[in-house]
Amino acid sequence: MDTPIVETLSDYELERGKPMPNFNHGYIQANLIVALRARYGKRFSVVSEVSIPIGDKDATPDVLIFPKRAVDWFETKPALSEPPILAIEIQSPSQPMETIIDKAKAMLNHGVKAVWIVQPALKNVAVITRDQPPRTFVEGIVTDAASGIELSFEEIFATE
Repeated sequence: MDTPIVETLSDYELERGKPMPNFNHGYIQANLIVALRARYGKRFSVVSEVSIPIGDKDATPDVLIFPKRAVDWFETKPALSEPPILAIEIQSPSQPMETIIDKAKAMLNHGVKAVWIVQPALKNVAVITRDQPPRTFVEGIVTDAASGIELSFEEIFATE
């Protein structure tokens, strides 16, 4: 008789509701934060891994862009009540696309203007908004009229 395989989820996976990221995921996340802060840091607050409410639960996107806000070093709440302008999800190797799309829809339904989904293995970026059909970029400049944010593929997928 075979013993059933029981998959144990890490604290990270339990807390965030998504698989543990790998090196490529972290590399792209760093690229995004550096590029977004360089280009938009005076106008927006660019952060990573902040929880936001989506109905009766929270979501923790990989990168978030909020209207410019002061940093309060004494702030201890793990989640922010206001939605970001833009939420960016980077697909982890074992993360089903359907799960990411469901999360994107929930965030859009709770005030996020746009969600970007970055697929490292396919080197593409999908931009999802409430008012337009999803657009997938495979080169050039990723543009997003809903948030007013744009980045080049060279910035997102930079290796140096």
